[in-house]
Amino acid sequence: MYSGSLRMGRKASHLVKFTDATDIPACLAKNATKHKTMQGLASWGYSGKGFYYGLKMTLTRDDDGRLLGIVFSSANANDRDLFRRVNKEIDGIIVADAGYVSKQLEQDMYKEGKCWCLIKPLKTMKKLMTAWQYHLHNKRFQIEFDFRSLKMFHGLVTSLPRSVGGYIANYLNALLSFVLA
Repeated sequence: MYSGSLRMGRKASHLVKFTDATDIPACLAKNATKHKTMQGLASWGYSGKGFYYGLKMTLTRDDDGRLLGIVFSSANANDRDLFRRVNKEIDGIIVADAGYVSKQLEQDMYKEGKCWCLIKPLKTMKKLMTAWQYHLHNKRFQIEFDFRSLKMFHGLVTSLPRSVGGYIANYLNALLSFVLA
C-alpha cells in the first residue's frame, strides 16, 4: 500500500477539504483470473459500477483544487481506515460521502479547533443539517469531477503496462499531468 501526503500546499490550503475513493481496474473483470502483472497488489473490490479487479485510490483535495493526500491500496481495503491514513495530518473541515458513515471515525478525526469531519448521512438516516452543511455536501461533486478527469483525460486507468513498475509509473504520470494541467 502506498500512502503519500503532499505537504507543499498544506499551509496555504483552503479550510474546506473533500475526500473520496475511486476504483482503478487493472484489467477487465473477465480477464482477472489470468492477469499476472498486478497479482501481488490488486484484489477484487466492489464499486457502484460493480465488481472489479485492481486497486483503490483515496484522494483528499481542498476547495481550491490542490491535492493534499493520496493513498493507493488493494481494492478490498476498508475505506474508513484509508480515510484515517490520508487525513492523519490534515486540519480543517473534511467533507466525505455516505460511504464513510461511522461515529467512531468522526470521534477519531475530531481535533478541538483544528479538524472536523462532515460526513453525509445515509438516505435512511434521520439527521438534520444546517444550510452551510448542505452547501458543503453539494460542493463535494468537485472531487468526482477530478476522478473523471484523471480517468478520461489523463490516462489513470489502463491495462497496457506489462510490469508493476509500469503500472505505478502510469499512475504517477497521470497524477502529475493532472496537477500540472
